[in-house]
Amino acid sequence: MAITKQKGDIAEAFVTYLLKQNGFNVLVPWGEDNRYDLVTEKNGVFKRIQVKYATPKDGVVEVRMRSCNNYNIIRYSPKDIDIIAVYSPKQNKVYFVPLSGIRNRSTCKLRLGPTKNKQKKYVVMASKYESRFDLLEK
Repeated sequence: MAITKQKGDIAEAFVTYLLKQNGFNVLVPWGEDNRYDLVTEKNGVFKRIQVKYATPKDGVVEVRMRSCNNYNIIRYSPKDIDIIAVYSPKQNKVYFVPLSGIRNRSTCKLRLGPTKNKQKKYVVMASKYESRFDLLEK
């Protein structure tokens, strides 16, 4: 199994564990090349989730807003998925980011701490999305 596939499996397992712990039903699509990895359901509300494994670098968790297989690149859009669940192994945390809230459609950068130059405009703090199960219930 490829290392990237192993990382994806670890992230999906951890996100599924957290979701089940918080009272969500978790559905897994059959087969590969789906735009989403999981579907959650709670109180009749369904959400399509793309799960990403992202290792922080220089205080930023960077997530590519696409998937690649042997044949093509799949870009995510709000018509295909609702939430990106970003698993950060170093913090052992999950960030639930609604796709509608992402400005840049190629990458999503979540800052773990303040910038060195104190910039705030266009900075997305990871803490804003940490364990945001409420985003899955709306």
